[in-house]
Amino acid sequence: MRYGPFAAQDFATISTLGMEFAVAVALGVGGGYYFDRKMGSVPWGTLVGVLVGFALGMYIVIKEAKRLEKAQSKDQR
Repeated sequence: MRYGPFAAQDFATISTLGMEFAVAVALGVGGGYYFDRKMGSVPWGTLVGVLVGFALGMYIVIKEAKRLEKAQSKDQR
């Protein structure tokens, strides 16, 4: 059964994207914080970690959106 532009099984994938994004940012912040404590570079490591985590999270979301779009176009053929 289809719900709008997505199939029912796609909703499970879509609902996990927020969590994957949050985990990527949290890992970036954690890594940056650890680097700051080791090197004494407060707050630069944390700021870089936030940016890297955000970029990684966006990469994950965009990659999954493209995969879902490709799967949707295959279904419409």
